[in-house]
Amino acid sequence: MGFPEELTFGQLLYGGIGFMLLAGGILLAFLVLYQKRLLLHQLRLRTIQTAHQQDLLRVQQQLLLAVIAAQEGEREHIGQDLHDGIGSILATAKLLLYRLDQQVAQEEFAHLLGLVKELISTAVQEVRGISHNLYPAVLARFGLAEAIQHLTDTCNETGKLPIELTLDYFQPLDLDQELALYRICQELVSNAIKHARGATRLAVRLQQQGSLLKLVVEDNGCGFSSQLPPTGSSAASGNGLRNINVRVQMLQAQLHLDTDAGQGTRITIELNSTTLP
Repeated sequence: MGFPEELTFGQLLYGGIGFMLLAGGILLAFLVLYQKRLLLHQLRLRTIQTAHQQDLLRVQQQLLLAVIAAQEGEREHIGQDLHDGIGSILATAKLLLYRLDQQVAQEEFAHLLGLVKELISTAVQEVRGISHNLYPAVLARFGLAEAIQHLTDTCNETGKLPIELTLDYFQPLDLDQELALYRICQELVSNAIKHARGATRLAVRLQQQGSLLKLVVEDNGCGFSSQLPPTGSSAASGNGLRNINVRVQMLQAQLHLDTDAGQGTRITIELNSTTLP
């Protein structure tokens, strides 16, 4: 009578051991599979990170090339200004000084000396103008708002295109960032004055709301309906717009172009002061 009971116990024992081995095998297989999936996920993540780093490096290289191109363009522009402006003025002054070195009548001497003084004064003004374009003194001394105020006041004195200025700027950025914004504003205003066909007014707004800063330049000219700005719009200057885009990227800002045929052109630069480089 006891034999069947011992047989049943043995079956239970072997069955329990078999179940434990089976469960252990399943658990081991699950762990191996999980480990493989984890390694595969890590490999994919590293691949994505590597691709992202390569993309970031590519963008940085493109930005660096664009900055270098912009700097070379500015150097070329400065060299042209020096050659065409100051170079010709000083060459003329040199010729007049040669004449002064000769035997001339007293009246002619005084006249030539006066011309030389005028030329030297003009050359000094040219140098100041180039220096202002390189780094506006009003920006360094008084900040972005005053520099834009001075820019629009100077443009209004020409009488070419009336500019309405709105300033709501109370948290200054660092000097390099303000210089980049000033250059963007300067280029946009210059483009509008030169290219905004049919425009009778220009609005410039520098507005700050918390950490969000907006620079808006808007004209009431002809506008355009295509994706690329044509001749006769305030966004028409290719090199100027390229320089603007470089500075926008350097500031990690956003550029928005809103326009339509007959509706004018509005260009908005948005940046968050908490994410500035």
